[in-house]
Amino acid sequence: MVNMLFSLYNFHENWAKEIVVKYINTDEKVLIIPFSFGDEISSDKDWQNSYSKSNGKYYESVVTPFVNYGIKEENINWINYFKDTKENAKVKIRNSNIIFLTGGLPDKMMSRLIEFDLIDDIESFTGVIIGSSAGAMVQILEYHITPDDDYPAFSYNTGLNMINNFDIEVHYEGTEVQNKYIKKVLEKKKDKVYAITNNGGVIVDNKKIILLGDTQIFSIQ
Repeated sequence: MVNMLFSLYNFHENWAKEIVVKYINTDEKVLIIPFSFGDEISSDKDWQNSYSKSNGKYYESVVTPFVNYGIKEENINWINYFKDTKENAKVKIRNSNIIFLTGGLPDKMMSRLIEFDLIDDIESFTGVIIGSSAGAMVQILEYHITPDDDYPAFSYNTGLNMINNFDIEVHYEGTEVQNKYIKKVLEKKKDKVYAITNNGGVIVDNKKIILLGDTQIFSIQ
């Protein structure tokens, strides 16, 4: 398994492409798992308005990086929370080479993955798992949430059992709040935190860690 952690859906841009292209083949099948949505999506109609090819407001931004790597749109599949069953969601994972976890609310994503009984399927996946923002955070076994507009309080949360030797701070801008809670994580939980800006990323290729773009390392001195 290869894990890729980003803040935005822009990992096709020059700061990332030279490295990421080595992990994405043009004939591969991509599965998008958009389980990180909030209360604004509460029905299949809302889902279609967000993610469908015909009129989904997020569709273009999600598929653009993969199309830029030469993957055909017909090879990009989605799990629809409101239409798919547990069984065919598992089949979609088995038939994919790349899984993409969308940005949004990480705790919502984890609860829906549990609801669909997909934790084991994803943790045992042998391909490439890519996540942006929330989709990056949940790849950490114990990730933290820094207070923001969606989350009023700091918290530690259980993610997927894939990465346990560091934590991440997404959308890093060097703010006082972000630095405060990075320090807290270093003092209490982890020896290293990668601060990923909106033009940065981390690739974990087995035990090899590759930093992309504007990504900073915070560690215990």
